[in-house]
Amino acid sequence: MTRVLKYHGLGNDFALAPAGAFSPDVVLAVCDRHRGVGADGVIFWSIAEPGADHDATMVIYNQDGSRPEMCGNGIRCLTMMLSDEGLIEGGAIRVRTDIGVLRCELVPEGVRVEMGEGVVGAPGAPIAHGEQEWSYTPVDMGNPHAVVFAMPSVEVIDEVGERANGGDPRFPEGVNVEFVEADGDAFRVVVYERGVGRTQACGTGACAVAVAAWQQGRARDGGPTRVVLPGGPLEIESRDGKVLMTGPAARVFEAILDTSLIGQDGQKHQR
Repeated sequence: MTRVLKYHGLGNDFALAPAGAFSPDVVLAVCDRHRGVGADGVIFWSIAEPGADHDATMVIYNQDGSRPEMCGNGIRCLTMMLSDEGLIEGGAIRVRTDIGVLRCELVPEGVRVEMGEGVVGAPGAPIAHGEQEWSYTPVDMGNPHAVVFAMPSVEVIDEVGERANGGDPRFPEGVNVEFVEADGDAFRVVVYERGVGRTQACGTGACAVAVAAWQQGRARDGGPTRVVLPGGPLEIESRDGKVLMTGPAARVFEAILDTSLIGQDGQKHQR
């Protein structure tokens, strides 16, 4: 039995539990939206020892049980939870992730995260679907992204994203695929997220879109750049070589989770 808190960042939702609360083997069952808590992923957290170079540690698992390097919406949710629960005092929280220690700051808009440096790579062969082809911009935000400045139907996005994460040699570790179209001074984005599928929001994906737009002259270099995802907008900017992401995070509910019951069909065995 363990206390689990559910938070979401623009509809990208997570079950948050202390490290060791339950085995990663049951992440799929916990994330199941009909027989479990229902989430895009599970975040295990712990508080650092005094004198450490960080205040808390985040380990995240995707809905399919895979472990990504980083999650922008997830780290905002964790930061808000740590503040809500009074586990860490102060307006700034240093969170250790698989890509290093990231500084998170509580602001009126929610949480601002220093996401590190976005690195633009050299593109491979275009992404194709039937007779359609799109060039893409690879962006490394600690996890891999392929940014496409086009907006096909969601059915095509799902098919392209599934193939890109189904053994495509260009993306040996899988990839988050962002489809983008300009919307005035902002960019509207739909993301197929590695290990999850098409999501309401992707924080690292929004950062990757802004970095690609800056690099290609589609937006003012360094922003601020507004990225509008299905779940809502994020503001992305660059300061001193670091990409900053600002957006909300909200508490949904808390529950006492009995992992022995998760995923059960409710049928009783005959004696």
